[in-house]
Amino acid sequence: MSLLKTSLDAVEKFSAFYTGSQLQLSSDGSKLFCGCKKEIKIVDVKTGRIVSSIGQDEEEEITQFILTKDDVHLILATQNLLFRQWNWQDKSLVKTWRSVHNAPVTSLALDPSVTLLASGSADFTIKVWDIVRGYFTHNFKGHSGVIRYLTFHPDSERLQLISASEDYTVRVWDLKTSSLLVSSQCHASLVTSMAFADNGNILYSAGKDNVVCVWKTDKWKVYKTIPVFEPVISVIVPLDFPSLIDDDNVQRFITVSSTGDVRVINAETGKREYSNSCRLSDPDVDSKTTDSYIVQALYSTDLNGIILATYDENIILLSKDFTIDKQLCGHLDEILSLHFLGEKDSHVAVATNTDLLKVFNRETWECQMLQGHSDIITSLDVKDNFIVSGSKDSSIRVWQLSPDVGFITLLAMGQGHTQSVQCVCLARATARPKFILSGGVDMTLKVWTFPAESEVITPQVKLRVSCTEHAHDKDINCLAVAPNDRIIATGSQDKTAKLWSVGDNLQSLSLLAVLRGHKRGIWCVKFSPVDQIVCTSSGDGYIKMWNVLDYSCVRTLEGHDSSVLSFVFLSQGRQILSCGSDGLLKLWLIKTSECIKTFEGHDAKVWALSATSEEDYIMSGGADSTLILWKDVTEQEELDKQEKLHKQIMQEQVLSNLIADKKFVRAMGLAISLNKPYKALNIMKEVIKQENGIQQLEKLVCKLRMDQIESVLKFAIEWNTNSRNYFPAQQLLNIILRNYLPQDLAKLSSIQSIVEGFSVYTDRHLQRLNNLLIDSHFAEYCYSCMKTSS
Repeated sequence: MSLLKTSLDAVEKFSAFYTGSQLQLSSDGSKLFCGCKKEIKIVDVKTGRIVSSIGQDEEEEITQFILTKDDVHLILATQNLLFRQWNWQDKSLVKTWRSVHNAPVTSLALDPSVTLLASGSADFTIKVWDIVRGYFTHNFKGHSGVIRYLTFHPDSERLQLISASEDYTVRVWDLKTSSLLVSSQCHASLVTSMAFADNGNILYSAGKDNVVCVWKTDKWKVYKTIPVFEPVISVIVPLDFPSLIDDDNVQRFITVSSTGDVRVINAETGKREYSNSCRLSDPDVDSKTTDSYIVQALYSTDLNGIILATYDENIILLSKDFTIDKQLCGHLDEILSLHFLGEKDSHVAVATNTDLLKVFNRETWECQMLQGHSDIITSLDVKDNFIVSGSKDSSIRVWQLSPDVGFITLLAMGQGHTQSVQCVCLARATARPKFILSGGVDMTLKVWTFPAESEVITPQVKLRVSCTEHAHDKDINCLAVAPNDRIIATGSQDKTAKLWSVGDNLQSLSLLAVLRGHKRGIWCVKFSPVDQIVCTSSGDGYIKMWNVLDYSCVRTLEGHDSSVLSFVFLSQGRQILSCGSDGLLKLWLIKTSECIKTFEGHDAKVWALSATSEEDYIMSGGADSTLILWKDVTEQEELDKQEKLHKQIMQEQVLSNLIADKKFVRAMGLAISLNKPYKALNIMKEVIKQENGIQQLEKLVCKLRMDQIESVLKFAIEWNTNSRNYFPAQQLLNIILRNYLPQDLAKLSSIQSIVEGFSVYTDRHLQRLNNLLIDSHFAEYCYSCMKTSS
C-alpha cells in the first residue's frame, strides 16, 4: 500500500517569459533575451527554461533594450527616460544615466567597437552616447516622426549611422563631421529592417511597402528597388542559404514577411528562389491576424537559423532550410485544461486561450503548437498516447502522440454540437479507447465511436456519433467514465450530476440517478479508482462523494472558501487533491474528511490539475498563466525526520555521557547547540552540587563564547519563571554581571529582550524573599516571647 501524501513541494514553474515586446539573441545563440512586462527574461534556447531575470526590482516599463556584442552587458531604456546598464551574468547594475530625450526611447544600436550607443526617440531626435566615458557625443535632428530603426555601418572606421522613422525617410549621418549625408524617401511606408552585404558595400532596406531597396554605400544611392509583394518584417543576409539553393556568387537575401512566409530572393533578378510558410494557424481561419502574424525576426550565425516572434507571443526557431526546428511558448495566457501523456509521462498537453493545442516536452519545455481547431480549446482528456480536445468551434478532435519521435498527429475530428463544447472524455477500460464523450453549452451529451486502427488510413477521419442525449437543463461542465466503461457521470451548471448506463453497442444511454445536493453549478466529476464512489466539486465550495449503488451522499469535504474547479484522486483513492478559485491547492484525507495541508503557489484561480501515473509529480495551471510542477516529498520528509530523530537521540546520549563523566564545559556547549534549556539547567545544578560549586560554575561560564552566553541567558529567562529553578538562573546572572563588562553585554543582539525577561520575574522573586524575611522575623519574635514566658 502506498504511503499517504502529506507534503508537496513546488520544484519548477513555467511562467511567461515573452509578452510581445522585443527579442535579442546572444552571439553564440544559446541565450534568448525576451521582453516580459517590466523585466527581461533570459531563456536557455536548448532547455527552454528561464535562466535569469533582469529589471525585476525596477517598477518601470522597459521600452527598448540591447545586448552588447561581447554578451557581457545589457542596456535598458525605461519609460522614466533612464538608461540602465546591467552585467546580466552576475545581475549587477553597472550604471544608470538619463537619456536626455523628451520622450521614451524607441530604438537602440551599438557600433562595431561597442563604445558608441545610438538612441532614437519618440521626440524625433537621435543621440549618440560614449558608453565607456558616459556622455553623449552627437544630437541629430531632422526626422519628423518617431525613430523606429537604427544601425551602424559595419566598418568602424567609417563611423556612419543609418536611421529610419515614421516619416518614411531613411537618413545617413556622418559622426565624424556630425552632418547629414543622405535623406532618402525610397520607401512609401515604415522601414522595418536593414541588412549589410558584401563587407558593408551593399545595404538592403525593407519595410511594409512590399519592396526591398538595394543601396550602394560608397555614395549612398539606391540603385535598385525589388518588389516582393508582401510587407517585410526582416531582411537577412545569412552565412549559408538553404541547401536547395545553387552555390554560386549571385547576391541573394532572405525576407521574412509579416504573414509568416520566409523567402530567398535573387538580388539581381528579383525572383523568389525558395520559400516556406511558418504559420502555426490557418490563414483562412485566422484572417484577422494574417497581415501581422510575425512581429520580429532575428538571425543567428552560430545556429545558422532564424528566430521568429509571433503576434500571439510564441517563438519559432527555423533551421537553415526554413523548417520549424523548435517552438517555445512565450506566454500561456489562461490555462483551462492540462494532462500528462506518453510513456513515463514525458509530455504535457495544455489547453489555453487559443485555438492551438500545446504539447510540452517535460525535459526541454519545447512546445508543439498544433493547428486544428478554429476557436479556443476549452477542454482536454488523455488516455495513454491519445488526446481528445473540445473547442468553442463546436467540434472535437482526436490526436495521437508517436512515442518514438515525440510528434503529435491529428487522427480524427467530430462535428455535431450546435454550440461550444465544454468537456470531453475518453473511455478507460482498454488501451485503445472504445468511445469518446462530449458535452457543452447545447446541453447535449454525445457518445462518439473511437476510430479503429484500420480506419485511420487518411488523416482527419470523420468521427461517428453513436448516441445523443439531452442530458441537462443548463451547460454541461464536466464528464467522467467509470474504470469499467459501464457508467458515465455528467456535471452541469444546473447544480446536478447525473449517472448514465452505457448500452453494449453504444447505441443508447439510460439515466440511472440524479445527484442533488450542491447549491451551485458543478465544475468537476470523477470516479474513484478503487471504490464504487463518484465525486463532484461545485461552485458552492464543497466536494461531495456519492455511492454508485444507492446514489446517496456519503461524505462532504468542506474547506474551500470559493468554487472548487478541479480535483484528482491520489494514494489509490484514499486522498484527494483539489484546487479552486482562491488559487489554493488542498490535500484531503477521505477517511476523516480532513484537509491535511493547503498549498499556495498561484496568484489566480486554478483551473486544472493532473498527476503522473506514479503520482510522484502533480502539475497545476490556472488564470495566472503559470504551470507549477509539484513533487511529492512525503517520503523524503519522513526520511529526514527519522534521520533527525536518530541524530537527536545520539546527541542526547553523548550529552548524558558527558554529564556522567563530569565534562561539564563540553556538555554545556552541546546542550546549547541542541537548544535544550532544561538539560543545561541540570548541568548547572550538577556543577553547583560539586565541592566549591559556585567557583566551578564561574569557571564554566567564563569558558563560554559570547554567542553561547547569549543562548544560556535566554535559557535562564525560562528557568527564572519557576520558583524551583530561579536560584541557578540568578546565580548565572550574578556570575555574568561580575565577569563581563557592560559594553560587551550591550553588543548582544537580544540583550533588550533578555533584560526585560529577567526583570519581571526577578522583581517577583525579590518580593517573595522579602516576604519570607518578614515572616522569619515574626517567627523569631514569637520564639523569643515563648522563651521569656517559660
